[in-house]
Amino acid sequence: MRHSRLALILALAAAPLAAQPAEPLKLAAVPTVPVADGFTFAAVGDIIYLRPMLATIEQRSPSMLKLLRSADVTFGNFETMALDLGTTKASPQAESGGTWMLAAPGVPKDVAAMGFDIVSVANNHATDWGAEGLFETMARLDDAGLVHAGVGRSLSLARAPRYVDTAAGRVGMVSASSSFTPMSRAADPLGEVPGRPGLNPVRVERTALVAPKHFDALVEIAATAPTPAVPKDGVVRLLGTAYRASDRPDGRIGFTYTPNAADVAGNLLAVRQARQNGNFALFTLHNHEPSNASETPADFAIALARQAIDAGADAYVGHGPHILRGIEIYKGKPIFYSLANFAMMNNSLDAVPADMYEQYGVTPGSATTPELLAARNARTFADPALYESVIAISRYAGGRVAEIRLYPIDLGVAVQGAGRGVPAMADAAVGRRILERMQRLSAPFGTTISIEKGVGVIRVSAEGKE
Repeated sequence: MRHSRLALILALAAAPLAAQPAEPLKLAAVPTVPVADGFTFAAVGDIIYLRPMLATIEQRSPSMLKLLRSADVTFGNFETMALDLGTTKASPQAESGGTWMLAAPGVPKDVAAMGFDIVSVANNHATDWGAEGLFETMARLDDAGLVHAGVGRSLSLARAPRYVDTAAGRVGMVSASSSFTPMSRAADPLGEVPGRPGLNPVRVERTALVAPKHFDALVEIAATAPTPAVPKDGVVRLLGTAYRASDRPDGRIGFTYTPNAADVAGNLLAVRQARQNGNFALFTLHNHEPSNASETPADFAIALARQAIDAGADAYVGHGPHILRGIEIYKGKPIFYSLANFAMMNNSLDAVPADMYEQYGVTPGSATTPELLAARNARTFADPALYESVIAISRYAGGRVAEIRLYPIDLGVAVQGAGRGVPAMADAAVGRRILERMQRLSAPFGTTISIEKGVGVIRVSAEGKE
């Protein structure tokens, strides 16, 4: 009885304590340490590299491989799926990112052997072969030792920072895409509903900017729709598109974009975490907006790049439009709005689904796959600018970029056959053309690029100014 009474007293004494709510933690700033002085970060754009060609590249351009391998961390956008069609459980989906991109199983190991350490997979080809193709590709990247970010079995996994440890410090990366097929967007589980595999999105809503007289005409048309639409906040919606009057002097159509606030907030939080848990944070965005032909970044991409830097990113790398866009130095950190293509081997596919023949109005069996691709490329990928790019190598000191060196590369626009789209260092004439283009594209951002012995050079002071 005595023991029972004692137990009751103890239980009663403990009950109020258990019922007391815990006092909320007072969050404090997390101290961060920058990457070691002299740290070098190499970056390229889209790696559309579909079969192992390391032996060829070793012979043609060993100096290019030396650059990739010499940096502390080397990044690129892995824009394909790596599958073995003989054993894969994947199948081509009803929609693709434009082409059902397919690389040989050995490509990830080849890319790693070239010197790449970390890649983004968040792009419009991430689910060309469904979730099964994505999982197989992720496994092959893991097996090759390539750290990858931007995709996963759920949104939380796709958005999570991924890390590479180097002698100079820990590098964390968050990767996202604003250009993707509707089925590609990852989602988290809720209750009994499982999560959805896919990519880390930054959804954007596009508004077309038109001349006032055209806007007035659209308002009249919208009023005659089965469900009449009236302007709201200066915007009228017609057939799924938003329009706003523009004061552009040339009267041409332009576009403005509103990013999804939750997507932006989630990505900036991930960037902040990557910086807090590392010494160097990288944010990359795959975006084709406003079009592949535009050398000017979309307005939302400019704002997002600067927000990412403010959140803790030490560099922003844009990729997607297949052409170069300018470079900005923002608060002592580089913003590469697009590094175009590192490899563009989309002529090398041997196997494409029947959907692709239907897409171009060609009957299967009436043409070989190379004939189909040659006709498609002549229509869509003939611009020489698609085959000209740079390897950007940034050197850091005091947590800021001190110098950026731009090495021009040529993907073989004049090459015929299987060698087209394979990168090599550009010759003097092509290299100067590329670097002069970068000068022109970067000038609106206040960035000065000097050309020294065939290399573009951006020097930044300790105050973050050129």
